[in-house]
Amino acid sequence: EVEITEEDEQRILKVSKDPGIYEKMRGSIAPTIYGMEAEKDAMVLQLFGGVPKTMPDGTRIRGDIHMLLVGDPGTAKSQMLTYISKLAPRSIYASGKATSAAGLTAAAVRDEFGEGHWTLEAGALVLADMGIACIDEIDKMAEQDRSALHQAMEQQEISVAKAGINATLKSRCALLAAANPKLGRFDEYIPIHEQINMPPALLSRFDLIFSMIDRPNKQRDSDLAFHILQTHKAGEMHEHRLRSKDSPYTEEDEKKLMELVTPSFEPGFLRKYVAYAKRNIFPVLQDDALNRLQDYYVCLRSSSEEFIPFTPRQLEAFVRLAEASARVRLSDKVTIEDAERAINIIEKYLKRVGLDRETGRFDIDIITTGISRSQHDRMLTLLDIIRKLSGESPDGSASIEDILSEGEIQGIESGKIKEALERLKRNGQIYEPKHNHYKVTEEY
Repeated sequence: EVEITEEDEQRILKVSKDPGIYEKMRGSIAPTIYGMEAEKDAMVLQLFGGVPKTMPDGTRIRGDIHMLLVGDPGTAKSQMLTYISKLAPRSIYASGKATSAAGLTAAAVRDEFGEGHWTLEAGALVLADMGIACIDEIDKMAEQDRSALHQAMEQQEISVAKAGINATLKSRCALLAAANPKLGRFDEYIPIHEQINMPPALLSRFDLIFSMIDRPNKQRDSDLAFHILQTHKAGEMHEHRLRSKDSPYTEEDEKKLMELVTPSFEPGFLRKYVAYAKRNIFPVLQDDALNRLQDYYVCLRSSSEEFIPFTPRQLEAFVRLAEASARVRLSDKVTIEDAERAINIIEKYLKRVGLDRETGRFDIDIITTGISRSQHDRMLTLLDIIRKLSGESPDGSASIEDILSEGEIQGIESGKIKEALERLKRNGQIYEPKHNHYKVTEEY
């Protein structure tokens, strides 16, 4: 438990009234890492979390915000996870490659010293209860081990049936995970589930997914290089002054350089601030904030009858982020500004991973099913074309030339037809009885 003295409480209440509180909070998250404003803003809200609710029928609605970082190597994902695991009042850090299902949930252990009974030892998700579980390289976990996350993320409890012990353990924790793309670098034009070794059912449980892309940009690269080099220089000067008796550098020189990497709030105070907010602040949605979220959700869903830009799961994510935003300034009211902040963060995430590049619209199917609505419709059209051509052909199969010409008549580009055929073949919906000739499998 984080102990908060009266002195701490007075400082916490004073800081909460600072109009620049959000910028200072962001400046306290890993200051040695340059940029990443959107990710840092989201991490601040994840630290505070939303309000968990228990309904009269016993249903529990989680308040914890789950977040996934997917990105190119060297974009400081692991460093961010390590920093947050040290900053959160209660947290556990685990690496996916070395983690098993028992290590995440609970292990059955025989008591060697007593009567030899079996006992349960809590795993990472149970130990992180009421805190944050940081899992690095989640994509490297074995599939059977990763299946333990499904129940833990949504129901926030873990059912264990081992060695004659049946138990349900609480895992009311927020999950912060990092994954690397299978192809080495992240490609915005390929659906996210094809790039990381994770099923869409698990991806859809994350409230926020951020893609971290390393793109050359002269101005940004210059600023980044300056930040990294100044950080190293500050560290070198600190070590030099510490270990050399007659250092030419003064305390003032060191202080000036260290300003760049000094967090706005020291980690010890920020930990107390977060703990205080989670214990004492339970904000309530005001009518204007509620109407803003409702209008945004309804307006975006009604913008297209064919696409599904949002599901109720995203609406709950809006509420959690807005509640966390109110908690940052220790407010008991979720205002329209909090709702706007939540909308802004989710829009940034969807623009990166939930945008259908063909239509330029949000399509949540890309994350939840791994395929956009436009791709799905194209595949159905091609199945109909193959069925029709197979019925007319003497050998009962459709040749690639006929499929391409028929598809182009229906306005589908040849490149997209080939891509859809590959996907249909992978899914087992069509097969090739002979080279470049296709038939629909019987069950389809």
